[in-house]
Amino acid sequence: MGNFDMKPSRTSPLVWLSIAPAVAWALAICAMPLAPAAEGDSSEARGLLRSGKYAEAAEIYRRTAAQDPAAARGLARSLAAEGEYEKAVRTLTSCAGEHAELRAELARLAFERGDYAAAQTHVEAALRLDDHQLLARWIRGELFRTSGRMKEAEAAYLWLIRFYNEHQRAIRRAESLRWIGLGAARYARWNRLGDQFQFLVGELYPDALKLEPDYWPAHYESGLLFLEKYNQADAAAELGAALELNPNAAEVHVASACLALQNREVDKAQASLERALEINPNLAAVHLVLADLDWANFRPEAAMQRLQEEALRLNPVSEEALGRLAACYVLLDGLPEQGDQTRFARLAEQVTARNEHAGEFFFTLADWLRARHKIPEAERFLREAMRRMPQLVGPRAALGMMHMDAGEEAEARGQLEAAFEADPFNVRVDNMLKVLDLLDEMATRTTEHCVVKFDAEHDELLVRYAARHLDAVYPELCERFGYVPPGPPLVEVFNRAHGVSGHEWFGTRLIGLPYLGTVAASTGRIVGMVSPGEPDLPVEFNWAQTLKHELVHVITLQQTHFNIPHWYTEGLAVWCEGYPRPQAWNDLLARRAPEGKLFDLETINFGFTRPHSSDDWHLAYCQAELYVEHMLRGRSEAVLRALLAAYADNLTTSEAIPRVFGLSEAEFERGYREYVDQIVAKRATSGGAPPQSFAALLRAHRENPDDPDLCARAAYGYLGRGALAEALDAADHALEHDPQHQLATYVVARLQAQAGRTEQAIALLEACLDREAPEPRALNLLAGLKLKSNEIAEAAQLYQLGAEHDRYNSRWLKALARVYLMSGDDDRLAEILVRLADLDPDDLATRKKLAELALAREDFAAAAEWANRALEIDVTDAEIHRVFAEALAGRHNFREAIWEYGAAIELGDESSPLRLGLARAYLGDGRPAEARQVLAELLRRDPNHSEAGALWMQLEENDER
Repeated sequence: MGNFDMKPSRTSPLVWLSIAPAVAWALAICAMPLAPAAEGDSSEARGLLRSGKYAEAAEIYRRTAAQDPAAARGLARSLAAEGEYEKAVRTLTSCAGEHAELRAELARLAFERGDYAAAQTHVEAALRLDDHQLLARWIRGELFRTSGRMKEAEAAYLWLIRFYNEHQRAIRRAESLRWIGLGAARYARWNRLGDQFQFLVGELYPDALKLEPDYWPAHYESGLLFLEKYNQADAAAELGAALELNPNAAEVHVASACLALQNREVDKAQASLERALEINPNLAAVHLVLADLDWANFRPEAAMQRLQEEALRLNPVSEEALGRLAACYVLLDGLPEQGDQTRFARLAEQVTARNEHAGEFFFTLADWLRARHKIPEAERFLREAMRRMPQLVGPRAALGMMHMDAGEEAEARGQLEAAFEADPFNVRVDNMLKVLDLLDEMATRTTEHCVVKFDAEHDELLVRYAARHLDAVYPELCERFGYVPPGPPLVEVFNRAHGVSGHEWFGTRLIGLPYLGTVAASTGRIVGMVSPGEPDLPVEFNWAQTLKHELVHVITLQQTHFNIPHWYTEGLAVWCEGYPRPQAWNDLLARRAPEGKLFDLETINFGFTRPHSSDDWHLAYCQAELYVEHMLRGRSEAVLRALLAAYADNLTTSEAIPRVFGLSEAEFERGYREYVDQIVAKRATSGGAPPQSFAALLRAHRENPDDPDLCARAAYGYLGRGALAEALDAADHALEHDPQHQLATYVVARLQAQAGRTEQAIALLEACLDREAPEPRALNLLAGLKLKSNEIAEAAQLYQLGAEHDRYNSRWLKALARVYLMSGDDDRLAEILVRLADLDPDDLATRKKLAELALAREDFAAAAEWANRALEIDVTDAEIHRVFAEALAGRHNFREAIWEYGAAIELGDESSPLRLGLARAYLGDGRPAEARQVLAELLRRDPNHSEAGALWMQLEENDER
């Protein structure tokens, strides 16, 4: 074993001292309370208690509890583990007498329930009986802390450390190490002894497990320390180990829920919380985390109710619960003026009267307000927490993170460095300092409206275009929403650096951890984005659309003082992008609506902040935009600004909707749902009906074997599973009852085509085709077979028919594009490609092809437009820059053409035609000297280039004249 280092200096060495064997033996004799307790005569009961079989353990303990203090304690712990605190207290009280351990146990139960007076009485009694009673010593320190007696609290924690350093070889109980560890952790935090945490998780708690391998609290306490430091991997390992020993440890399930929420794994968190409630419905920590979820979902009233009715019922003086309640008051009522007796003012007065050093109350309050972006209020209370309780490390780290969110990076560094000095094991703080180091290396460009930080080596070209785009769209958006933020947005673009991917840097910049499942995000004051040139990105994305989306957040969050719900700012951002809903969103909407699994205004925020699945996340975006579309049905955009103004006035959604729309929230929701149902109905009539499970389909088919629709759908299901004989039988049965059934015919035709009988397949499909309501699969197969048979005109007509009837599905347009590409019909190809490009903002190939087609027909305006839109996805494509340059030159915009020719050359296109075009652009811009330099270089590379030579001679002649 080692000793705790008690010197308040990060540079002090850790020197571990040994105790002489004779002294250790003497201590083992004199310190009787430290010997293992024989809880009754039953090791069986102890094993049951440790493994979470509380009822079975209680049954055994109950037999001897009246006579055996150890059994009484075991019974009390069995009862308390399932929330039966009153029974546990009665059990201990009935036989506490002169037993220090029972008095200490009573003190712990009283403290956890907020009865500090009773806890104090029991602590004093326990320590009179046994001055070395470690649990009583730990509770004594906590009582000092919660009453504001900070020097006495620190001395109490230090007593536990010294006891360990002096008596460690005599300790025989794992539980003793737990209480020592808790005191040591508190002392280390207060005195900035960050290195001591490694001792706790690396030596002390492992030593507890060596003494008693089934002592799951050792894993639990280690897990909490790792969780505190955002060390998620080690936290998961320790908490998992605790649950392996005791699957019914409710507090471990709560900690696991907190870990899951750090990773945005809501399903896992909910499952852990539900399990904790099943085990112990009276565990206050469960209700605190559930209140956190209500708060994250923009439901302050629900959070407040849970805190008042559950958490504070269980512990009415908990500063963690009261700080959360205070945040609800501030959000709902605003901050009071000096002397006002508001709910918040009365609560703060009560808390500080009880504990003048109530830093944890103010820290919790500030942390909740920070989560809702109430920046000035959060900063005020973080500073109040530090003033009242300078021992706390968390407020300084939170203040640094908040400065990072605001783009105040110089201020952030000072706070974060101080926080790291105090706690070098905090992963988020360490990560954020690394981000600041990277930001110091990045270049900065100040545009008319924005400030951009970027990797000068890799993203200089990107930022040329991004700066121009930002300055174009930002004032447009400000005008649309009727608000200009007071300061310019800070946009930071992250590429791979120091062996770390740009995506990891981006995630760390936004949340302190490299796990953020998107390519861009905004805090409301800054925008972070992964560079589209990041080599590890799996797909291309439209960086221009992405920046526009994030700028909407910058404007609307600040416009509403960060009161805007997540769903509304996202809905506005998607709507402002100007693209149709993605096909995948339409399909998801059509599937979820009939299942009754759509979001409403009460639940939609969770789709963003705590999605159960990727489908939830996409559905939340889809529905948020649909809410905006619904608001604009028969109304002008003024209603959008009016709703923003309502949120700026601190109204809730339930209050804002009646003010803006003259409808109750329920009436608004009904209208919205009718709108969604109309969209889903259109999808269903165009072949987008939601799928049914094959098992359910077969059950329905057996119940109605002569229903041609069910027969045909069963045939299609069999076909997809390779059961060809069953597919043919079911299809034939459908056709017996409806000879024109299109889906059944499709199945038969597919089988004919697979057998090489293309003509028969075509004949079947043509005979059943209903041009007024074509079945999409049958129509697609017929068109494909026509194309395969080189009947291109007929195939095009069929694909066009599909596009007319199924306009939400891009596959028809893609098929038409293939047909026109094969036939060389560039005019019709361009028409189709325009429609495809408007459906998919990330489709680079289509935009590039449109630019090339337009240039070929000398439509220079269209060529320039599509080349520019292609560069909004990939600025590193030299060919796009060439097309853009030629299009600009064709429009006599020589200055911009020079820029584009230069970009193409910079990207490695050294071709002679490109340099010749650049020379001509210089001449067009009236810059013959630069033209001469370009031509000289071209002729040096290719002395026989006739056009370059002729242009050179022309320049020479002009000089002679």
